[in-house]
Amino acid sequence: MSIRKRLVLSNIAMILIPVFLFIVAAMLLFNLFLGSVGLPWNPAGSTSNTDTRLVNDEFAQLKKTASLSPDRLDDRNYITPISRKLNSHHASLILRKNGQIMFQSSGLKKLPAKDLPGFGAEPANPWPNLWISHRPFHVQSYDFYYPDGAAATLFIVRDAWADGSPGLTIFPILFLFLLLILIATNGLLTYFVSRSIIRPVNTMTRAAQKIGEGDLDFQIDTNKKDELGKLSRAFEMMRRKLKDSIERQIRYEENRKEVIANISHDLKTPITSVKGYVEGIRDGVANTPEKMARYLNTIYAKSIDMDQLIDELALYSKLDMNRLPYHFEKVDLKEFLSDLIEEIQFDLENKGVSLTFHADEGSRYLILGDREKLKRVVTNIVGNSIKYSDKDQTKVRISLIQSRDHVAVWIEDNGTGISREALSQIFDRFYRADRSRNSKTGGSGVGLAIVKRIVEDHGGEVWAESTVHEGTRICFTIKNFKAQKGEPE
Repeated sequence: MSIRKRLVLSNIAMILIPVFLFIVAAMLLFNLFLGSVGLPWNPAGSTSNTDTRLVNDEFAQLKKTASLSPDRLDDRNYITPISRKLNSHHASLILRKNGQIMFQSSGLKKLPAKDLPGFGAEPANPWPNLWISHRPFHVQSYDFYYPDGAAATLFIVRDAWADGSPGLTIFPILFLFLLLILIATNGLLTYFVSRSIIRPVNTMTRAAQKIGEGDLDFQIDTNKKDELGKLSRAFEMMRRKLKDSIERQIRYEENRKEVIANISHDLKTPITSVKGYVEGIRDGVANTPEKMARYLNTIYAKSIDMDQLIDELALYSKLDMNRLPYHFEKVDLKEFLSDLIEEIQFDLENKGVSLTFHADEGSRYLILGDREKLKRVVTNIVGNSIKYSDKDQTKVRISLIQSRDHVAVWIEDNGTGISREALSQIFDRFYRADRSRNSKTGGSGVGLAIVKRIVEDHGGEVWAESTVHEGTRICFTIKNFKAQKGEPE
């Protein structure tokens, strides 16, 4: 449930619950003091059960007299003692004849005849409550006729607020009940609603303090689905990304130091060599045309090596920073590799390399790719196979394997192979199995790193399988055109 909905419901509950409880409390109190809802116990305010019984006895005697000798009720000497006796039991007597009050107990404030129940009106229950002159009364009545036909009614009346004025007691109690209900309801609802809000806020506050202190080794757990739950999950995602970013930054810093060291070494070696040969020419060491030609050829070869190294470094840097644009198009890998092999076949044969290609006849291997980048992938892998070959006859085999969603390219050689320890690192930039970084036994160390980056940018994967002294197989996959169709380039 959202916080907004929770607050709206709690505000509604803060109104409805106190109103409901107040109504229930008021009904119970009025019933207790005034007997207005017909509870089984005596409802006559502070009047005891004994008073009620005696009053009922007197009322029964009066009804008997009204039935047999109604004229006796006009005799003050007869009715006054009965009235006094009723007064002693917290009741009052009223005699009404032809709509006029003929007698009323002295202890009762004069009541208007029109406010009393009319002749023939039956009460709803034995002790009904009637509001007469803005005061509640318990009333019993008996209708009869005088011999002359005059209609008359006897009333036994009890003031519901008499004997301690229960009305004055009810309203302070009701006010106290209302106050307690409001305090309890608001307190409980505020506690439960605020707890569901404050707890996650406190958790995020502590998390923010830890992040501010640089501590990211913790986790924010939440199962809430409201706004605070979303905020907690966003906070946890931010913490993980910050941690990953810092760890990545640390790795980048280490890699940067390693890159600088490797570039310095790889450039220093040929530069030192070129410098030595130039000094030899300048000092006249190359004193014959043959020596001069050899020195110049060496300088040229070293310059080409440095140029290739700088080109590969520049290419990898652009790929790493996503500054090299890709031109994706529909490519049939079978035709593409056939053309590429035909293009490099002559140079490979001059180096004593046998290159074969295998793909299913009649099949098309369609992908969405960048031809120039894919050419770099294949030539880098084939170049590595040639560079690390220890056989008289270097053999390289390229195979295409198509699955439902991918096209796999296998490039196998019969070279020296790669140890198990080095197999997982060969795609790292500047990695060389030869830690001395001898240019005669290895290249720049970024060739396979470039391969990995280009393949991943095509949405594929690359891995290597190798057996020492037997050969290496480097495999990469790219989603086929059908799987990539509809995806953003």
